[in-house]
Parts: sequence; C-alpha cells; structure tokens
Amino acid sequence: MAVAVSPRFPALPWRVHLPWPHLVWLGLLVYADAQLWFTRAGLYYTAPQNATLFWRNALLADLLDCALFYVNYLVLQPKLFKPRRSLAYLGAVVGALLLFALARAGLSVALQEGVQLSRLQLNLMAQVQLLLTLHLPLGGLILLLSAGLRLASDYLHQRENRRELERQHLRTELSLLKTQLHPHFLFNTLNNIYSLTLQASPQAPEAVLRLAELMRYQLYDSTDDLVPLAREIRHLHGFLALQLLRLPPDEADEALPFTVLLPPGAEYARRLPPMLLLPLVENAFKHGDLAARPVVARLHLQLQPDGRLLFSVLNYCNPQVPSDLAAPGGMGLANLQRRLELLYPGRHSLSVAATATEYQVKLEVQL
Repeated sequence: MAVAVSPRFPALPWRVHLPWPHLVWLGLLVYADAQLWFTRAGLYYTAPQNATLFWRNALLADLLDCALFYVNYLVLQPKLFKPRRSLAYLGAVVGALLLFALARAGLSVALQEGVQLSRLQLNLMAQVQLLLTLHLPLGGLILLLSAGLRLASDYLHQRENRRELERQHLRTELSLLKTQLHPHFLFNTLNNIYSLTLQASPQAPEAVLRLAELMRYQLYDSTDDLVPLAREIRHLHGFLALQLLRLPPDEADEALPFTVLLPPGAEYARRLPPMLLLPLVENAFKHGDLAARPVVARLHLQLQPDGRLLFSVLNYCNPQVPSDLAAPGGMGLANLQRRLELLYPGRHSLSVAATATEYQVKLEVQL
C-alpha cells in the first residue's frame, strides 16, 4: 500500500522581512517627481526653471505625502483597523485626509506652486478651494496605497509566521517520533536479554555489550538530521548480531542473510535520517518465527544510481500468530509511516505483503 502524502507549500517569491512596502512607496515618490521635472506639467505643481527650487519644493511636498502615508501605515491601521473599531478608523482616516489636503494646499500657495492658478485671476480663497479639490483625491490615493501595502505586508508576515510554526511543529513531531523509537527498541531488546539470563546463557554479557553500542548510536548519532548510509547499515548489522545471540551458534551464520548492493562510494555520499530502516527489521523479529529454518528472515538493501533506496525485509511466520501492521504494539512501523510522510512527501512508498507463512515489507525512498 502506498502511504498518503501531503502537498508542499509553495515558496514565497521574496523574503517578507525586506522593507519592500517602503521601497515601493519611495519608488513612487521618485517616479512622480521625476515625471513632473521632465514633463514640466501639472496644474498645481508646475516645475520652475530653477532645478534647486523645484527639488526643494518637491522634497517639502514629499514630506507631507510621507506624513499621511506613515500616519496610516504605522499608527491608524495597526491600532484602529479592527472589526470593533471600524468607525473610529474611518473617522481618523477622514480627519487625516482633511488635514493633509489643507496642509498641502497651504504649502502650494506658500511656495507659489499654483502659478497657473494665478493666471486664472483667482483670489487666494478660490485658489485654496481649487487646490483642495486636487489634493483631496491625491490624499485618498496615498491612503489607499498605504492601506493596501500594509495589508499585503501583514498578510505575508502572517503567512511566514504560519510557515515557521509549521516548521517548528514538524521538527517537534519528528523529535517526538524519534524519542518514541528509543524506548520501543529498548523494550524489545531487554526482553531478548532477559530470556538469555533466564537460560543462564554465556551470551548474555555479549548481548549487554552490543546493546550498549546500539544505544550509543541512538543517543549520540541519531541527534543528527541525516547520517551516512554506511553508519545506518553498520547499526543494522549490530542489531542483527544482537538478535543472532538468540539462535543456536551453529545455525546463526545462515539464519539472517543481509544483502547490500551499493554503487562505489555511495555508502558515504548518500545520507538518510537515522534509524529510518530499523523499525522494519524490528518488525521482522517481533512477528517472525525464530524457529524457522534454515532462514529466519531475509534482508535486501539496494541503492540505485539515481538515489532510490530499496529496502525489503522478508520474515517467516508461525501461521498461528498472524502478523499485521495494526497489531497491538506496532508503534515502530506506525512511527515510520509518519516519519516518511514528514520527511519524504511524495518521494516514498511503503508496502506490506502478508501470507500465512511469510511477511514482507518493502520500502522505497528517493534520497
């Protein structure tokens, strides 16, 4: 059976921590001023022939534009743009817009920007009223731009925060799954050693020593996200050697054939999460029949040149004790399925084939 996978989230087109809203706003200001300078156009902002005067006037006007932009961007929208404060936000925005239009009109008159208005023989009050009709829409556009950039920035920040929370949750879940593997493995192995001590077997001290070596791997090496394939294979050999102590010495050599086929140098070039393969081997001894002869279980590991790792475990069963993934105590394979879903979404398959006398698990992972 193939394990279900979850789709990946698409990557953000840019890093949200960059001050892109401010860069957009600055770019628009520079573009507007440059266009007025090169075209010498504009009813209320006619460029004087003196470049110094023009850029002085443009800077003062831009400061007022920035004041309206950032009053909404930094103060009004973060504090008042909320479901229960919509009327307060609307009133504050209207007030800011009126103040901006009055200030902008006053600046235009003070700097004699309304040259073309003076040619219309308008008095001061008429000039101010006409300027207000021009600056009110301008202020409205600035507020809309400020609100839109703030909403987009907040959305991207929230999206990045959700992605970070998902990454933290993924790391936490993987850590919990790995810690669950440790007591599960220890529980099974201590049962094996306990059976040796009950029989007063001279192999019990060797079993304790091998268990210490395996636990050293799990305590120190399994903290890494990835380990070389050679290290994982060595760990499996150590586990199998520990299980062989449960068999008669004259039969142990042939009881657990383990075939490894790797391209040259791949055992160190390819890496995988630690203890990814161990649950399949554990399951063979948990559900397998140690009395089966001449072979208790067959293990086959192969790495394709394209990085596909194929690992299969075939064990022989007692027909009176059916093997099943859903059997009580099947924590190891259940955790393996979950780890594969988290680590290799869309790049793995785990299949189980069971009969009355055989139980085979096949794992394929694209490293």
